[in-house]
Amino acid sequence: MEVLAEQNTAQSNIKPQTTRATVGFALSLVAALAVLAQGIVRIFRGEAIAFLASDELRRRILVGLALQVVGIVAVIFAVLILIGAFLIYTPGKEVAGGILVLVFSVISIVTGGGWLIGLILGVAGGVLGLLRK
Repeated sequence: MEVLAEQNTAQSNIKPQTTRATVGFALSLVAALAVLAQGIVRIFRGEAIAFLASDELRRRILVGLALQVVGIVAVIFAVLILIGAFLIYTPGKEVAGGILVLVFSVISIVTGGGWLIGLILGVAGGVLGLLRK
């Protein structure tokens, strides 16, 4: 009887393992780094490294804002994507993080979307975060 009581006590102390959405976190993290890198390049290099499609999009939507301002907005988006990535990695907050990553990755298209690879990886990471994968 004592042996059974000890086993039950030992088993009740074991915490259940929680799974983390590591793939969604990794993709979102790389997306945030791509958007951040593009934002920093735009802040310091300006017109020197303008991506043609994003530059045309900037002219149409942002009505000729300086690339330095667009770079600052990209850095803000990157920070919000990064926060979403860490929320994806936190058990129980995957959905909030997935939505945050998804929204700001799509909105980052107006700043260039991290040379578009940040946009693609952010959308994939956000969806995987929503699916908790």
